[in-house]
Amino acid sequence: MDEFKGKVALVVDDEQDNIDFISQILEDHGFQTFSAKNGKEALTKVVERKPDIVFLDLMMPEQSGMAFFNSFKRQEDFKRVPVIVVSGASKVTGVDMKAYIYDNARSEKKKKVVGIDAKPDAFVEKPVNPEALIETVKKVLS
Repeated sequence: MDEFKGKVALVVDDEQDNIDFISQILEDHGFQTFSAKNGKEALTKVVERKPDIVFLDLMMPEQSGMAFFNSFKRQEDFKRVPVIVVSGASKVTGVDMKAYIYDNARSEKKKKVVGIDAKPDAFVEKPVNPEALIETVKKVLS
């Protein structure tokens, strides 16, 4: 299964087990992967190696996933790099993160506050279903 051969994926999560699991799924489909444990580390690593796609947890120490996303999307080199949020935040917080991310009214408010008009390209809930993850990747990269 080399359908994504030559593509590079960044996996950002504070839990090594999640990084390993998602990376293995992606590598089984041809991706090369690299990882970061928080948004701050991820911002440093993307300068060294530009990813074709980013898989991003939201709740992490030092710098959250959304703080990383906002900084990442402000950079010209990364505006078009797709970002898939991979989070269990809805189960932990009771907040529907998918609706929160894609709510257009919130998007307009965010644009005024953050200064960018960007949303993650997709949302995958933890625990990750490998088939659903790959289907999401296919849609995002098509």
